[in-house]
Amino acid sequence: PVGKEEIETTPTAQKAVDAEWRKLVDKGVWNETKAYEWSDLARTARNKNETIHVGRVFELCTEKGSELDQGDPGRKFKGRSVFQGNQVKDQDWNIAMFQDLGSAPAAMAAIKVCDAFGLLKGNIIMQADVEAAYINARLTGPKTYVRLPPNRIPARWSHLRDPVFLLELALYGHPDSGGHWEKFCESVLLELGWNKVA
Repeated sequence: PVGKEEIETTPTAQKAVDAEWRKLVDKGVWNETKAYEWSDLARTARNKNETIHVGRVFELCTEKGSELDQGDPGRKFKGRSVFQGNQVKDQDWNIAMFQDLGSAPAAMAAIKVCDAFGLLKGNIIMQADVEAAYINARLTGPKTYVRLPPNRIPARWSHLRDPVFLLELALYGHPDSGGHWEKFCESVLLELGWNKVA
């Protein structure tokens, strides 16, 4: 882990954090074109008997390959901006309840079956990763708003006391992001002709 002070004094660490932030903004993970005053949103939701959620986005930085010598290409900083899923509140300041869309990670047995299949004569197996997988999926359920780090709030919204932005995509850290990603991924694979196994 890289601390805040080190990020601020290390240009390559700051660049990594900025690149991650820019990626999320460019993808439209949250909508920066419209900011809301949280107290107004919460009051309106209470009056309509509507459930909405609010949480915060925070930034992390790690140094991969920190055991390697300085200048080694395997040693680099990685920035991450995540939703703080353990501190989400609703319009009444109660702990938020979620859709319970828990994803179903592959079990060890399934992985071993894949390996065995790949070892059979004439078969091959391949593994792939999806870059920024979660943010390919739309976030559904109660509207969720995010508080951005103070240094990341666009200047045009600085007049708001507690500005929040609508979270549009399944950001890392949101309790339902894994389930939304899994549903999205499954729909894409089925469209491409894949079949579910029993």
